[in-house]
Amino acid sequence: MGQARPVSGSVSSEANDGVISPKQVAQFSALLWAIAAAIGLLVILLPHGHGVVLAGWIGLTAFAVLVALWMAWIGERQPEWANYVLSVAAVFAASAAVGSARHDPLGYALCGLYLLPTIFAASFYDRPAFLAYLVVQAGLSAAVLFTSGLPGAPGAWVAVVGTTSTVGLVVHVLQRALKVAATTDPLTGLVNRRAFEPVLRRELSRCERLGHPLTLVVLDLDNFKSVNDDLGHEEGDRALMEVTKAWSKELRLSDVLARAGGDEFALLLPSTGWRPAMDVLARLSRSSSQRFSAGVAVAEPGSSVKDVTRRADDACYEAKHMGGGQVVVAGAPNTGLRLTSAG
Repeated sequence: MGQARPVSGSVSSEANDGVISPKQVAQFSALLWAIAAAIGLLVILLPHGHGVVLAGWIGLTAFAVLVALWMAWIGERQPEWANYVLSVAAVFAASAAVGSARHDPLGYALCGLYLLPTIFAASFYDRPAFLAYLVVQAGLSAAVLFTSGLPGAPGAWVAVVGTTSTVGLVVHVLQRALKVAATTDPLTGLVNRRAFEPVLRRELSRCERLGHPLTLVVLDLDNFKSVNDDLGHEEGDRALMEVTKAWSKELRLSDVLARAGGDEFALLLPSTGWRPAMDVLARLSRSSSQRFSAGVAVAEPGSSVKDVTRRADDACYEAKHMGGGQVVVAGAPNTGLRLTSAG
């Protein structure tokens, strides 16, 4: 068996303590395009040199306004791949802006527009996609600057690539660190509740779309309070880490184990019905001397995160009140199973 996998992906479906949501992506993107539109209006309305191609600037500004409005209206409901298309379009727009400004000082100043899509990509892309983006941007900016006729274009291109890459990499590293801190339990290294819920929501959608079974298990360690009270919290922390390590060895890579808080855990078993889930729980029980109670809920068509979580919680509560060390399947009270621990 493999280790339980962590949550993957650059964008989650909830906005909680540093976890980037689709709504935040849309808002941030709309802001960037609004800034680009404002710069375009300034160039058009304020005095400018004869080198500015005014028709091109009017078109670019109108384009930026339309994209900003689109992102503010429908951005959070668009598929994730649309964010990649948007950032590449932003690079083309920045390149067009530099290319349409033949007045030397303005052309150099507009190179700063490349920072806008770079910050966007650094914030919301995973590492391979972000590095690929930097390559695309370097190529497009080189094509624009080297053919612009601006004096000192090679030096300007080096400055653009150096600045955008440095700023982008710093933002990317900080954003990844924030995401890990916000979605990981610091003691056990498992995903936490706020990261688990978006994964459950995604798997529920997949379950309904493909017709595959999906099982959620809530596990509560029995008599764990006495460990902290009698042996101290340091020993309690050690016990939690040992349980996590033992359980993770019994799970598939597709399974998701999370620490919901305190001595409570949540386990998501994709493509698994309640009977195979009982076998998994029996293995978990044998892998550790720590007893636990568990509530099992099988997702039904149209199930929401709240509904399936409530059913699993209620089943776990029932198992605890049956004396602990038992499993109860929601909706099937006669399927209780007494677990035997390794101890």
